Amino acid sequence: MKAALEKELSALSLEEMNEVFTFLMPFVTPEDGDSISPELMVELESRIREDELNPEAAMTFEDFKHRWSHR
Repeated sequence: MKAALEKELSALSLEEMNEVFTFLMPFVTPEDGDSISPELMVELESRIREDELNPEAAMTFEDFKHRWSHR
């Protein structure tokens, strides 16, 4: 990813990131024959709802990387 784009994306608010994600999702489709299981879809939808109801509980990608790099 180009550094300028990465810098711009990392500066987005959670709401703006959600808009980018929503925009990009149609372009990220499974290969023919691949699909998301109904169980996984339920879990993903649940996590999205949880994030929408409690956005302040979300962590930044930098926090995530920091947390997992110190394990």
